[in-house]
Amino acid sequence: MQVWLIAITAFAAVCLAGVYAIRAGDTFMGRYHEAFMEQARVNLADMFLFVDPKKLYTANIVMLVIVPLLLWMITGKLLIAIVAALALAIMPKKIYRWLRQRRINKIQEQLPDALMMLSGGMKAGLGFAPALESLVRDGYPPLAQELALVLREQHLGVKTEEALEHFAERVPVLDVKLFVSAVSISREVGGNLAESLKTLAETLRRRLIMENKVKALTSQGKLQGIVMAMLPVAIAGYLAMAYPSTMEPMFNTWMGYGVIAVCVILEYVGYKMCVKIMTIDI
Repeated sequence: MQVWLIAITAFAAVCLAGVYAIRAGDTFMGRYHEAFMEQARVNLADMFLFVDPKKLYTANIVMLVIVPLLLWMITGKLLIAIVAALALAIMPKKIYRWLRQRRINKIQEQLPDALMMLSGGMKAGLGFAPALESLVRDGYPPLAQELALVLREQHLGVKTEEALEHFAERVPVLDVKLFVSAVSISREVGGNLAESLKTLAETLRRRLIMENKVKALTSQGKLQGIVMAMLPVAIAGYLAMAYPSTMEPMFNTWMGYGVIAVCVILEYVGYKMCVKIMTIDI
């Protein structure tokens, strides 16, 4: 009788735990779906990428399920599958950030030439708005897309200064802020805006050249940081293949998991320190 009572109690506990796990999983997936869709919608709209977020979410879920299972089946290591799942979960945010930064860098590179074209159009007798329309028509994305959005806001009744401020908010770099400030000051107090834009374009071009030189000079140090960060990983992988019995406790015991966690933290801190040292703002 006592054995049956214990078995029934254990079965009920397992059922309750299963129900709680299912509800918690549903809640987590609902929040993950909502956050993923909102982030994809906002980020893709900011970058003028018209992709269905539902398809991206489906592809992400498929990758989250298939890749960890394949790694678990191939290696037989649950830890590797969990790490892969975590990496795939945070990868969309990293990809969005990388795409956004690449877009901002492209705008920063296009801005000096665009300002020279804008200055030339104004010297030829065009006003600021017609010169801006000519720049949008003859320019290249992504800067032409952002300026076209400025013109659309003006056509909807938004003031020029406010539309330019929105442009500076979408592209948070110093070059754009200087351009917006120059236009706003010229419209408020007067002055030769064409000459101001020409001077600003030359200044931004020199600054961009200097930044590229600094990036070239510090690229070796950044590469050294990446190599030093990946070297322990490569050594651990080689030892795991060459001496599997010796390295087995690291991948199958809690003490080994702790050592791996400490190593990952130290690797991340060391890499960030190298990047911080090699990052020079101009």
